[in-house]
Amino acid sequence: MNAAKQQNVLAGQSSLARKVFRVVPIQERWSAHDIFNSLVAAEATAAQFPAVRRGLGELKEAGLIREPVNGHFQRTAITTKSPREQGMSIETQPAVMTIKKTDASALDTLAVLSGEVISFAEEVGQRMKKLAARIEEVALSVEAERETNAEALDKFKLLQSLLKGG
Repeated sequence: MNAAKQQNVLAGQSSLARKVFRVVPIQERWSAHDIFNSLVAAEATAAQFPAVRRGLGELKEAGLIREPVNGHFQRTAITTKSPREQGMSIETQPAVMTIKKTDASALDTLAVLSGEVISFAEEVGQRMKKLAARIEEVALSVEAERETNAEALDKFKLLQSLLKGG
């Protein structure tokens, strides 16, 4: 996998998977717990271990990382040039590269924009969930306060009736 393809594939991943990818080492293999501990130490995410493990699975399925030993992960190596490009003559290579750059840059831009939209949508979704949780907490506290007020009102009416009757 070359660097441009890696960036395209990475742009399509979730924000957590991208954060996990930044921590996965290239030269050595780390266990999932080591990767999780590194994320926590860097304060890169507040995600729990199962979510990080799921991110590792997504990255493995996308071909961005590999699992050479069960439970240990490592980034896949980036190839600089394909064997086909190495075999081309020097005269033909610049023309082909120019054509590829325009197509690839447009595709790269689209992939980056797509990644940003996905990331933004995830952030909005997370904020909506947090707001919904806060609204639910406030609603529960209002309900508890209403019940307390209803009980106090019953006691007040009882006291009032006792005072009138006495």
